[in-house]
Amino acid sequence: MSGPHGMSGPDGRPAGPFGSAHAGAVGPDFEEAVTAQLAQCFGRAAATPDILRARNRSTERWTVPSPVRRLADYSLFGHPRYQQPALDGRLHWASTGTATAHAGHIEGAPASAERAAHDVLATTPGTTGRRGVSATS
Repeated sequence: MSGPHGMSGPDGRPAGPFGSAHAGAVGPDFEEAVTAQLAQCFGRAAATPDILRARNRSTERWTVPSPVRRLADYSLFGHPRYQQPALDGRLHWASTGTATAHAGHIEGAPASAERAAHDVLATTPGTTGRRGVSATS
């Protein structure tokens, strides 16, 4: 499972961490692995959730439309063209489809965001170009 994320109501109740896992990771010991990771991240009490629900999102119509399920060519995901800014450097692309690793998957989105932020900092006067560090910090 990728790292858990939090989803809860406005007052923090009910608390509902969620995560994602590759479909190949789901097997007979999946629930045990999930609760072990919950305990590792949130403490021993998290190993006994009130409800543990697993869904295969790859079968859902709006999550993975049928043309994507049959997609055999991922060559345009992460294409170098998408790494280049547009509009004279004023527009930097960041999405899972522009990621160079895990393109087209949720893991690609944060990597793409980091790349775009780094590129913005590298081309913005008054910054060092290092990730998240500006010359004025």
